[in-house]
Amino acid sequence: MDAAQANNISAIYLVSHALLETGNGTSVLANGGLRDSNNNPVFGVLVYNMYGVGAVDSNPNYCGTKYAYDNKWFTPEQAIIGGANFIASQYINKGQDTLYKMRWNPANPASHQYATDIRWAYSQVANIKKLLNMCKNPELVFEFPKYN
Repeated sequence: MDAAQANNISAIYLVSHALLETGNGTSVLANGGLRDSNNNPVFGVLVYNMYGVGAVDSNPNYCGTKYAYDNKWFTPEQAIIGGANFIASQYINKGQDTLYKMRWNPANPASHQYATDIRWAYSQVANIKKLLNMCKNPELVFEFPKYN
């Protein structure tokens, strides 16, 4: 809630995003980051990355762990707050304020996209719906794009 309020982001969206990116909390990035063959953290300290920030396709666990380390996300709370700040400052506050816009960036196609998975936005819908169903009288805001 703190991360959502501080960044003017829906808490439901943040939870859904974290569930998707962490495989419901089971991913390497949700459990202290990448480790070496002796099970030691590769950067000497446990780090967390709940939104997959910087986890590029070529080496997502290493890159996501490095991003978390560079940003000092040494606790799950720091990763949640830091990741929410990243999402707000780099996407939402720059006009990419829907899942569709974050994924596809229709104002500037093929650039500044949050994810490479073509189903990224769609994959979050079930969790968002499930979370909304738990709320009493949720306020829903819809945006209908207009194409010429």
